[in-house]
Amino acid sequence: MKKSIRNYISCFENLSPESVNHLKKCLTEDFIFIDPFNIIRGRDGFESLIKSMFKKLKNPKFKVTFVAEKNPVTFLKWNFSCEIFKKKIEFIGVSEITIKRNLISKHIDYWDSGRNFYSNLPIIGSLFRKIHK
Repeated sequence: MKKSIRNYISCFENLSPESVNHLKKCLTEDFIFIDPFNIIRGRDGFESLIKSMFKKLKNPKFKVTFVAEKNPVTFLKWNFSCEIFKKKIEFIGVSEITIKRNLISKHIDYWDSGRNFYSNLPIIGSLFRKIHK
């Protein structure tokens, strides 16, 4: 496994509000992050997103369970857990990571926001839980 991917995985698995700067050091200046809710361009925007995650969620934690590399793209399968609205949630996702100049230039997350997020919200969550039965 490439050193840049090992470092990036380590940063995510040990992520805390205090360690966000370590994560930023893994990224190119023109870094792009995409997930079901966001399109972020640049390291500073990504830093803001991560810090916001720690304000909104209690004990967010990533654990990478599988890595597949095909230069210049790496796929990571991961488990995510946190507490939101006094409820613990856990789900699985996949990230497509692109490397440029030994740094991460693009990170695209794939996960089911309806089943894994909206279903856990008060009021509208019951509707999403019915849809995903």
